Amino acid sequence: MNETMIPKKPRYDVSTRLANGLTDIFTSPPIPVLEIAESNGVDVIFSDFGEHKDSVSGFCDFKNARLFVNKDESINRQTFTMAHELGHWLMHKELFIADPERYPVLLRSQSGDKNDPLEVEANNFAANLLVPSSLLISVKDFGSAKLASIFGVSLQMMEIRLKNV
Repeated sequence: MNETMIPKKPRYDVSTRLANGLTDIFTSPPIPVLEIAESNGVDVIFSDFGEHKDSVSGFCDFKNARLFVNKDESINRQTFTMAHELGHWLMHKELFIADPERYPVLLRSQSGDKNDPLEVEANNFAANLLVPSSLLISVKDFGSAKLASIFGVSLQMMEIRLKNV
């Protein structure tokens, strides 16, 4: 693959605009991520990751148009994983099809890979898809715990989202 195709820095504007385009029809949370994923041409498979269930949240099978999600994780984590992998599917599919080795199954860590612009883009896409600014702005003073419950996301994710709105 031509390395110039891979962005050097995360394209926050691209990932935010793409997520907003998918959520602008919704007037209340939670956002139906599974429905959005399937309407964009991918099947979501909730899988038993066996011995890897504690280290892998999910991955995208670009060749077969499938998002695999760890069935043993919390609903909130599964939702974020679906949104994150959908971000890869929509923004990075051509890159990974051109070079399948570029997208290994990544181990989950608390910090994530903050240096990989593609991972940062997928995280930004997921955050904007699950908690669109258009729905958050008018209720942002409700408190992060209540908002996390309303939007169906983790408290940690909501706290990060509130800092960035």
